[in-house]
Amino acid sequence: MLRSALVATPETYSVACNNCGSTFDALDSSWCSCLVTERTLACPHCLQCFCKAPAGYKSKFWSNAPKALWDRKFKEHHEDFTPPENPDPDAVTRPLVLLVDDEKDIQRVASRVIQSLGYGLVLAHNGEEGLDLARRYLPDLVLTDALMPRMDGREMARRIKEEGAGAAKPAKVVLMTSLYTNVKYRTEGFKTYKVDDYLAKPLAFEDLRAVLQKHLG
Repeated sequence: MLRSALVATPETYSVACNNCGSTFDALDSSWCSCLVTERTLACPHCLQCFCKAPAGYKSKFWSNAPKALWDRKFKEHHEDFTPPENPDPDAVTRPLVLLVDDEKDIQRVASRVIQSLGYGLVLAHNGEEGLDLARRYLPDLVLTDALMPRMDGREMARRIKEEGAGAAKPAKVVLMTSLYTNVKYRTEGFKTYKVDDYLAKPLAFEDLRAVLQKHLG
């Protein structure tokens, strides 16, 4: 049910958390750590954001938001990000994660999470580039979006698995998706495309950390 406490003043923007119902000042809250194009704010009481809230809640939240919060959102969304240059294959840190995604916002946040956990990182912007880098770098884990230009993420996963079938330790492949999440698509992903795990978008920091530690230690 849509919460009704959405009140803006020049100094505060009091909202009711979609998760726990507690009222908090959105102007004084932090962005969540979800790996999404547009992050939302975290409730200081339950620490949950509203990335997965109903569309009506989000619409009312932003339609009533004061200019100061819109300015914060604009700055957050347009923050400059220059993808890190991939190191030489013989100079990478291991365990090594190959991140394949065409959205700069996902690249920015996921890169920070991966590197903050001490893993090496190489970055690709589409499926074809991801497959090429997988051959050159032999990553320990491939974290890829499902839908990308120039090669579907699932097809890239299948080819990586086929080519690495004889390796002593073939790369793990984790598919990030907001579409292929039901049992039918997951079963197809595991059997046909040989993916090792799924992460549903919008993706939280804790979910990403858990899956990286699960497969890489």
